[in-house]
Amino acid sequence: MISNHSIKEVLVKNSYDLIVAGAGPAGLTAAKVAAENGLSVALIERKQNIAEILRMCGMMIVTLSGKYMGERVTHNPSAGLLTFPHHGFSVPYDGPTKDFFAWHIYSPGGNRIAYGDYTANSSRGTAGRASAVYDKSHFLAGLLEECRQLGVSVFAGENVIDVRKKGEGVEVQCASGKHFNAVFAIAADGRNSRIARVMGMNRTRGFYGSVTSIGYEMTNLNLPEPYALHMPLVQSGDPPMLGFIVPRAWNHEGEDVWLVMITNVDPSTDHESLFDLFTQKSRFSSWFKNGRKVRKCGCAGIMYSPIVYPFKDNVLFAGDSGWCREAEMTGAVMSGWKAGSAVVFALLEGQHTEDGVRSYLDWWRSYHIEKLDYNVFLRNLYLPILCKDEEIDYIFSMIKQTLPTVLDPYEVPEEMGKAMIKVIPAIQKERPELLKKLTGFSSLPPEVVLRKTIRAGFNCSFTT
Repeated sequence: MISNHSIKEVLVKNSYDLIVAGAGPAGLTAAKVAAENGLSVALIERKQNIAEILRMCGMMIVTLSGKYMGERVTHNPSAGLLTFPHHGFSVPYDGPTKDFFAWHIYSPGGNRIAYGDYTANSSRGTAGRASAVYDKSHFLAGLLEECRQLGVSVFAGENVIDVRKKGEGVEVQCASGKHFNAVFAIAADGRNSRIARVMGMNRTRGFYGSVTSIGYEMTNLNLPEPYALHMPLVQSGDPPMLGFIVPRAWNHEGEDVWLVMITNVDPSTDHESLFDLFTQKSRFSSWFKNGRKVRKCGCAGIMYSPIVYPFKDNVLFAGDSGWCREAEMTGAVMSGWKAGSAVVFALLEGQHTEDGVRSYLDWWRSYHIEKLDYNVFLRNLYLPILCKDEEIDYIFSMIKQTLPTVLDPYEVPEEMGKAMIKVIPAIQKERPELLKKLTGFSSLPPEVVLRKTIRAGFNCSFTT
């Protein structure tokens, strides 16, 4: 517990040790950790119903079959916990899960690259899974309940519009007119972070475009392997059209549910028409012939380079607020846990500056900036943008081996690269012009390949 010399003895009304803006996985975990250690915490969230999932999410646990950000996440259903043994903490989750056993990526012509042997893995049950999907609403509700039990002051339906330094601390202003003061604040307001924008953090970040997606939760699909992650490249081009199908952790009226979505990097595109093309007219349309739509959902996100130094004016940036695309739930939880822990130590030591939270800044550099190269995400778009459908079909047809069962989004391209090295001699013999093309664009910077995507996107580097 914080000693009797805690900063909160001299605090006034609406003043706290810590303000957390955003009640997603990162924000709730940060608030929980801080409150467990005796800090007074204000948790501010834009949504009125914090556990309600409005934004489309794959809801995958990344990952239960390998390491992610140096951690080996485990699910202990009997104890109702997700555990992070390397970092030494756990978070509650006693909701439903559903295992999936492979990740299949398809070319426009239907050729498949498989990460994991679906038949062999599924025969092994939990021991053979690539990972599992979970119910994010249940997860957030569990964390929120723990926060409330620990005395966190929760302010739902409050939209943060400004954050600034005030004395030795920080002041947070909401659209309702409410003001909050604290020694530190943690910005955990997601991928399109308003706090990062108004504090000028986006001015030094590379901008690479906006990703928009729509989808439906559907039942009665006819998938070749129902409990796998399917990712069809429906159509190459600039921009390309990518599909995504993942099981849900729950059933609807006794039937399995899948999230089916289409993703595009041109926000002006008619995404509903693209979804219809994918599900009704593409090579993959037979999967959806008898499908029934249950709920529509969507999301939009900006692709920036990550925030290299996630601290300014006593504000720490956690989770997706400082990521290139998404930290995944597990990455966000780890980031929130470390940010909250760092603030606890800072207050215990009476260091109300960036030196007090140095442990978090070092962790961010070591586990995020140095370990995860954001260019890996961006280069995933190179092949569908620069190659034609027929060329991609040929490349996929050459990789006949089943690749290792992996889900780490940074490890998947690495395994693909290893497989490509093995087939280069054959491509050189059969399609030397294609190999020359592949070799040429592999060294191109994202600014060149994604120039059309960048022009079409919304760059929120302004501060007002």
